[in-house]
Amino acid sequence: MHTTPSVHILLAAYNGSKYIREQLDSLLAQTYPNISIYIRDDGSTDNTVSIIQDYIACNPSSKKIVLLENGGVNLGCPASFYQILKECPPADYYAFCDQDDIWYPDKIKWAVQTLESQGQPDKPCVYFSGYEYYTDNGEFLRHSPAQKAPVTLTDVLYYTPASGFVIVFNETARQELILKVNPGKELHDRWLLRGAACFGLILSDPRRSATHIRHFDAVTAEDSSDSNLLRSFLKNEIGGTAMTDSKKYLSYFQQVFKNKLSPSQQKTLSLFTAPNSLIRQFRKLFYPRRLRARLAGEIAIRFLFLIGKI
Repeated sequence: MHTTPSVHILLAAYNGSKYIREQLDSLLAQTYPNISIYIRDDGSTDNTVSIIQDYIACNPSSKKIVLLENGGVNLGCPASFYQILKECPPADYYAFCDQDDIWYPDKIKWAVQTLESQGQPDKPCVYFSGYEYYTDNGEFLRHSPAQKAPVTLTDVLYYTPASGFVIVFNETARQELILKVNPGKELHDRWLLRGAACFGLILSDPRRSATHIRHFDAVTAEDSSDSNLLRSFLKNEIGGTAMTDSKKYLSYFQQVFKNKLSPSQQKTLSLFTAPNSLIRQFRKLFYPRRLRARLAGEIAIRFLFLIGKI
């Protein structure tokens, strides 16, 4: 007898009282029937927990909400997401969830249909969809960029084609990429996508399944013109540690999976993780494949290669 695949939604909450009701409403409005919602509060000081408890008390049993104990520990992101994955029981699929976005009713249904029809359950499979950007006062900003297919290792070296809240992945991905290894401090979406690109399958769905809220203080860089975005990249990535951190994360990924990576994957990673030399800088500067989706980002990273920043 065929059963409907189970889906666990993994919601990491922290001081989200302003937004979490609308997000929980959108989760409970999902048209897909076999959903459980696992929430870990990361030590909120507002009334986030009491709001979640009200929803648990009033929620129909068809969509179970479970509030995990946090032990009074603030883990931050991404560790709070990883902790939920460790504590929740097994399911067929898992979906990361941010507290301040809004999901469209068919989001999980589309993901399961795609994974069931095209996925390979014995391999780490990661699905992601398109979405829409809005400000926190309801102003539309833009659609998420179209993504190329297939997604390979080169596409996830210095770029993340999907944010965590539109990612759905299978039990094999949970086991092989999260539970059996230590992802460290790498962001959950980047880690999963890079792992699936190397060892499994990434499925990209152009349909837009959610609204992503860009808060006022975060709107200026990603949602501006290419020229402004380029200036932002150059300012933050040259002056800050973001790109040197990215190189450390790539090195850590290579170390963790050194016995599983193919020779070509090892060669690609080694080019971008080994200490700089004049020859290696030249090879990275003129690397024949695109590394970022937007032109401004691509120009910025090539400049960083040129000056030996990464």
